[in-house]
Amino acid sequence: MTRVTLAQLETFYWTVQLGSAQRAADHLNLAQPTVSLRLKELRAALGSDLFERTSRGLIVAAEGKALLPHISTILSEVGEILQKNAEQALVGKLRVGLAEGFAVNCLPPLLDALRQQHPHLKPEWNVSTSTNLEAAILEDQLDMAVILNPIGHEKMTLVPLGVQPTAWVVPSSWEISEPITPKDMWLLPVVTNPAPSAMYRQVTGWFAAEGLMPAQMSICTSVAVIAELVAGGLGAALLPVRMAERYVRDGGMRIVNSVPPADNGRLYIASRAGIEDAKVTAVSKLVRTVIEQLGYLG
Repeated sequence: MTRVTLAQLETFYWTVQLGSAQRAADHLNLAQPTVSLRLKELRAALGSDLFERTSRGLIVAAEGKALLPHISTILSEVGEILQKNAEQALVGKLRVGLAEGFAVNCLPPLLDALRQQHPHLKPEWNVSTSTNLEAAILEDQLDMAVILNPIGHEKMTLVPLGVQPTAWVVPSSWEISEPITPKDMWLLPVVTNPAPSAMYRQVTGWFAAEGLMPAQMSICTSVAVIAELVAGGLGAALLPVRMAERYVRDGGMRIVNSVPPADNGRLYIASRAGIEDAKVTAVSKLVRTVIEQLGYLG
């Protein structure tokens, strides 16, 4: 009888998770023919078809779907075994995504803590909108990310961190009474990230409370640049309170009360579902420590 190997199970798992043998090969640092051979050997060992070929590509067969929970359990247990050797596990590259508003305040102390506690870990930082970071997790371009108000996906694990206080900010030069309402603001220039980002959903949701959309809405992909635009007198925006505070101290903008209140963001740590990674676990722990030390969350 042909034996089933861990390598075959891992290859099958990642082929399903990533949607193709080529993507699984890229993730596992294998040649695509090697992945195909492992899948063929697994099929022979189990005596059943795990995939069905259609015009849209490979589709997981019923036998394959039934096998997935068992493989996920096996790989998780193997991951736990590997975590026992922490020094060995925390060496090498880790691809980390950070929502920009979070990164502006938290990346410097996070990087400092990583250098002190895990000097052999080599993080590669990707700072972007949460929507882009979610897509990067699903496409296996990131190992983990700190994201805001995620859309979510069955192939992604989301661990809540807490509430990121958010507020409307306006240029200090604007003479506007508080609390502001959508009717007060809809004719004024507003700057936001593009749809379907968390910021865009927060902004449009606030105006939708009174059935409105901003008449002068400018789109900018960078939260840091949006803050500069507000401080330069070019529009209002929804920003993380901790990020806005430095501009308030410098006199470029002010935080204003609003009715309805701005929706606070909710931060999560996102990673691929089903796989335990000692490096992701360690960095997730440091993220929590840093935000607690900064008093970043509400």
